[in-house]
Amino acid sequence: MRALHISYAKNNPKRRTFPELVPTPAEREATHRAALELVALIDQNLSRGICHYRDKTGRLLTTLDEVIHAILSNDLMVLEQAEVEHAWRPKELAA
Repeated sequence: MRALHISYAKNNPKRRTFPELVPTPAEREATHRAALELVALIDQNLSRGICHYRDKTGRLLTTLDEVIHAILSNDLMVLEQAEVEHAWRPKELAA
C-alpha cells in the first residue's frame, strides 16, 4: 500500500491539502531495476551498432552518457511507429 504524504500549496489562503503518493519500497526497487535494464539495453545497442540515437536537432548520439542526458533532458528524438517501419523496409535497404 502506498504511503500518503500531505503537502500544502504555496500562497494558498485556505490551506487546502494536496495528497502526494509516495512509492513503496517494492515499487522503488522495481523502478530502479527497470532503469538499470534500460541502460544496459541502450549500452548494448550502442556497442553493437544495432540502434542509433539522435537528439531533437538530429545530431547522432554516440555515447551512453549522451543518450542518457538526452533522455533526462527530454531531448531524445522519438520516431513514430510508421516512420520506424518506413525507415527499415527491406526494399530500401537493398537498393
